[in-house]
Amino acid sequence: MREVFVDRAVELSVLEREYKSNGFRLVVVYGRRRIGKTYLLRFFTNGRDSIYFTAIESSKEILYEELSRIISRRFNVNVLFNRIDDVLDFIRKNTSSRIVLVLDEFQYLVRADHEIPSRIQRFIDENPGVSILLIICGSAVSFFEKELLGYRAPLFGRRTATLRLRPMKFLDVWCFYPRYNAVDALRTYSIFGGTPAYARYVDDSKSVIDNIVENVLKKGSYLYSEAIDLLRQEVRETSTYSSILNAIALGYTKVSEIASLAGISSKTISKYLQLLEQLDIIERIRSLGRRGGEARVEIIDPYFLFWYKYVKPNLSYLELDIVDPVKKRIREEIDLHVAQVLETLARRELVYDILVPRITPLKLVEVGKWWYKGEEIDVVVRGKEKTVFIEVKWSDLDLREADRILDKLEDKALDSKLMKPQNYYVVMARSISGTNKPVEIQDSRVYVDLSRILEQLSPAKKK
Repeated sequence: MREVFVDRAVELSVLEREYKSNGFRLVVVYGRRRIGKTYLLRFFTNGRDSIYFTAIESSKEILYEELSRIISRRFNVNVLFNRIDDVLDFIRKNTSSRIVLVLDEFQYLVRADHEIPSRIQRFIDENPGVSILLIICGSAVSFFEKELLGYRAPLFGRRTATLRLRPMKFLDVWCFYPRYNAVDALRTYSIFGGTPAYARYVDDSKSVIDNIVENVLKKGSYLYSEAIDLLRQEVRETSTYSSILNAIALGYTKVSEIASLAGISSKTISKYLQLLEQLDIIERIRSLGRRGGEARVEIIDPYFLFWYKYVKPNLSYLELDIVDPVKKRIREEIDLHVAQVLETLARRELVYDILVPRITPLKLVEVGKWWYKGEEIDVVVRGKEKTVFIEVKWSDLDLREADRILDKLEDKALDSKLMKPQNYYVVMARSISGTNKPVEIQDSRVYVDLSRILEQLSPAKKK
């Protein structure tokens, strides 16, 4: 398992700013589990005067006893607290310089003691000048967004910064397996996604397939049941949410189809989809430029998509340690899976990070996709005066094949009614032979050789 700290520069800068600010500061850090919250905060507090407490599911008495023990060690005294404001007041009286107090898995503290948010609110109001940086952290996304950050919540307006940690970008998570070339890095990302705790298990001295077998397919491996385990932590009706994801992985994208297959009323499915969106697992998208029409639902987390496509349907084999048939199917279909992930990755990241900056100055208005009556465009980037139409292909093309794709793309762009005074037509492929540059622009046509441009941005190049 690789120990790496990458990315999170923005988050660290926010924490540094809050640490250097005067008076009491309250920072809320949250995001689904395994996303790197604890790793970030341990990194930030290292070398600083700090108290770090991680709560568990337990009683109020046990939690305060454990917190009191940590504080007793820090101050070399023997104290026992039963209220959070007494903890804060003790720290206030016994420190004269900046101190950081981290309350990790904060949701468990609140479940055990419902008064905690109100007591913290009162302490802040009564002691605004105290030199404490309080960081409350947790992985229960719905709890943080509804009960802690909501308008009616006691701490609303008291927090000085909020950090929602999301999955890492592809170019950053590639740092966990820097010896892989661009093609294998994209294949790996399409399985392990942008969750740093998952990427740490990738051994780039082994093949991508071997990493899948060892970390995902083998019973008892780290990611063998992680999808269900995460859902169990975040939602109550695990089987319902799992049925929804299973339907999407099977290729059903319309909300009405998903509801029918999952056995849910089309009137109530929206609340389930909303929570899955909050967890950064799915996204509901609509065709650009068209009013009305049913939204499509996509699984945007690569690990969840892979798990529901290849692990869940084969659990009867895998539970018996019969891995080879599943491995064979994955080996045969992995590039089909990558193609599906790449389209989403292009729309959500690559157009911002590598494509549009290299084509034209463009003030983005919106990015999405377009479809109508069986025709669709993978990615559409709209500006005020320009539109970029993009087809994404996980295949090796020559110039003739690329031009045929662009001919068809221009026809679809005309039908879309999304054209502006200036338009660009882009084919982004795994490789394009016959081009002189990774991104070659010929008037309004753009040829993007993804392998070549990503190799220029690889972690190996950064060293």
